[in-house]
Amino acid sequence: MSEGDAPTGGESPEEIQAELDRVRVERDQLEAKVETLEAPRRHRLRRVFAPILVALAVIVFTVTVPAAWGARTVLNTDRYVATVAPLAEDPAVQQAIATRLTDEVFTALNVQEVISNTLAAIGERATILAGPLTNALHGFVQDQVLKIVQSDAFQTFWVEANRFVHTQVLAVLRGESDSVSVVEGKVTLNLLPLVNLALGSIERVSSDLVGGQVTLPTIQPGDVPSEAIARLEQALGIDLPSNYGQIVVYDSNDLEALQKALYWSERLVILLLLLIPILAAAALVVSMRRRRTLIQLAAGGAIGLVIVRRLAIIARDNLFESVDTQRHPAVRVLADTLMDRLFWLTGILLAIVLLALLIAVVTGPYPWAVKLRGWVGDLGRGVAAGLRGEHIDEAGRLGWLRQHRDGLMLGGGVVALLCLFLFDLSFLGFAILTIVLVLYELGIYGIGREHEPDEPEEAPA
Repeated sequence: MSEGDAPTGGESPEEIQAELDRVRVERDQLEAKVETLEAPRRHRLRRVFAPILVALAVIVFTVTVPAAWGARTVLNTDRYVATVAPLAEDPAVQQAIATRLTDEVFTALNVQEVISNTLAAIGERATILAGPLTNALHGFVQDQVLKIVQSDAFQTFWVEANRFVHTQVLAVLRGESDSVSVVEGKVTLNLLPLVNLALGSIERVSSDLVGGQVTLPTIQPGDVPSEAIARLEQALGIDLPSNYGQIVVYDSNDLEALQKALYWSERLVILLLLLIPILAAAALVVSMRRRRTLIQLAAGGAIGLVIVRRLAIIARDNLFESVDTQRHPAVRVLADTLMDRLFWLTGILLAIVLLALLIAVVTGPYPWAVKLRGWVGDLGRGVAAGLRGEHIDEAGRLGWLRQHRDGLMLGGGVVALLCLFLFDLSFLGFAILTIVLVLYELGIYGIGREHEPDEPEEAPA
């Protein structure tokens, strides 16, 4: 207002209030004009950012699933032990371990050379029997060792040894312990306790081969390998290689680089887990059509899970092609166990994502969804009325259901049989399928059941 328009002291409160109201109206009109001018620009930005956020959420989700599975399986000692524990019960793995332990025993006792020297003392021609006798003794020893591998003692050793090694390797990689000796970038699994048990099972043969009574030491999974080898050498009176009875579990020439990779990978998994809900929520907030965005997120997540499963199958097949699984059966058993856990995890997530997708689509304003909801509502009311024995109108959707009762009941049974034929259902899955089928059949039967009119009351005499 100009200086001449300023209110004078003689203006009434009503006039002042009217002037204030006029100024407020002008302000609101200007704000509306600004909003109208800026709205198209904001809408354009939202249309651009919403799909970008959806794509980022789907990509992060797809990457996070195998990363979280790997961290949960490999970097957690309890999960790792639970994964490798069943290996000790697999017959092929037991046979392979028995063969490896038998070879270690024959190396320790130098069996073929001892037999050859013994036969040479009899005569030069007798040495030709060294090979057959060694093979026969090898078979006998392997049978004895296999009994050990199949025993409860081996199961206990297997769990304790893998727990010990996994705990120590993680401690080394995280820089939390110096108790594990890393020589030339290698961390090994100590099989000396098993070798010691194998020697004990053939104690008489061992004594004959070394030429004296053998008193084997006690060797535990946590013993330092070099000290255990020294005690075994003293008991047998022979020299053993410095790496005797050791299997390389971890091999890296750059421990520092691997420690850094583990450090950042653990934190990256946490960051990815936090990013998934943040990106999904941001996409829904920015979107102008939130239902469509939710459908895009669910569909993208389902596609990502399918991709993860297919890549896992391809990686497993490539592994089996590059490794002789007949010679190393533990590779196949372990890979199958790991894949089963990954498939279980992705299966659960896929069911959740598809359920969210189904709810988002079915509750939408689409004509077919509206019609479907009408069918479901009528079906529910019809089932309730049929079970109560009430009359059901012949017209409309319920009338159609009633007219096609037999076909619908037969179709439900056929679908149930197909599910049993196509899917390997557990007891719980079978129970759920049975309950759903029974409820469906009772509902359709109740709708299609003929209504019996009430008998008229007799007139009083």
